[in-house]
Amino acid sequence: MTLVINASPLIVLSKAGLMDIVLNLATELVIPEPVALEINRAKNPLDPARTWIGNHACLVRTAMPNTPFLAAWDLGAGETSVIALAESLAGSIAVLDDLAARRCAQALGLKVTGTLGIILAAKQRKILPAVKPALDAVIAAGMFISPSHIHQVLASAGEAN
Repeated sequence: MTLVINASPLIVLSKAGLMDIVLNLATELVIPEPVALEINRAKNPLDPARTWIGNHACLVRTAMPNTPFLAAWDLGAGETSVIALAESLAGSIAVLDDLAARRCAQALGLKVTGTLGIILAAKQRKILPAVKPALDAVIAAGMFISPSHIHQVLASAGEAN
């Protein structure tokens, strides 16, 4: 599967040390150029996402032109480029955490997942043995997940108490 990833999932998964699961999950990983530029603006040259992109520059692709439909959603440059690129790559999945961006992508008929969906898919494909440690890692990396959503994800993974 081709995954077109936005900045927030890439940042959180990099900080959590989980980008290998994305590489193992995807047959192809695509980072739109505006997403790479956003991440490369990090002030810290040792930022995990910035370092990861520097080591995987071959995954960065030129953004597709914006459409009037996408412009009307008034999303950020990263979200817009993820959706536009995913739309141009048949069968790809847009990796977005932003709710408005997810709704826009779904309105276009695109497949969408987010950081937690990546973690769940990795468990389903036996790339990860358990979801709980990965959830703990993304929370420690700064991702907010409500307690009820944590319970829902753990239940989906068959790890609820």
